[in-house]
Amino acid sequence: MLSDNKTSRFVSLVLGMMAFVFVAGLPYMAWGQECTTVHNVEITHVFGPGDIYIQPGECVRFVNVHVIEHSAVGLEREFNSGILMPGSTATLRFDEPMIIPYTCGVHPPMVGVIIVEASGSAAFSEAPVASKTLSVVSTKGDPVAGKKVFNKCKVCHLLEEGGINRIGPNLFGIIGRVSGTLTDFKYSKAMRKAGITWDENTLAQYLIKPKNFILGTKMAFRGLDTSEEIQDVIAYITQQTK
Repeated sequence: MLSDNKTSRFVSLVLGMMAFVFVAGLPYMAWGQECTTVHNVEITHVFGPGDIYIQPGECVRFVNVHVIEHSAVGLEREFNSGILMPGSTATLRFDEPMIIPYTCGVHPPMVGVIIVEASGSAAFSEAPVASKTLSVVSTKGDPVAGKKVFNKCKVCHLLEEGGINRIGPNLFGIIGRVSGTLTDFKYSKAMRKAGITWDENTLAQYLIKPKNFILGTKMAFRGLDTSEEIQDVIAYITQQTK
């Protein structure tokens, strides 16, 4: 009979082999391949950073710096690092633009998102908000397209009546709500003091670049790339909360 330690190592090896075989069959990502750039995600009780922006051909290296085992698993099973023991790593290259929310297979409340943008995408620009113009009055967004855009949001936010808060608050009923007032979520001081009523216009301005719209917000997301994405995701949020 195997000891507990040997059993754990055996299970970790099997899971790691299964993860490698699974990802090796996908044309748009690969484990342990050459990379133009490597971005580290350190794993403790959270993934750090929680959302990471890369370009095709770049890699994400998951580094377990915690004292217990973890893993990184795509929410739709796009990839699986297998069990990462303390001090171990797993490196995954992404070759096509995509958005992949992921979690820890051992501790599901832990979540993160990998956003692979096309080369030259506006998401990598540090241009100030003033250089981005946005019209939210003349056209209405497409909620079907907005559902896809919301994939960038759902790793941190639910959009469900009675749903729990994640890293960010549940967004159900956000239209008409005053910023920082959901009673069971701990907001930043900046968000609580902002006193903004969320509607199509204020949400649109916020989603261009959150940290510039509300100075001091703890929301890490950089913002959406285009006015179309913003209009679409607002249309989806509005539709889902009617």
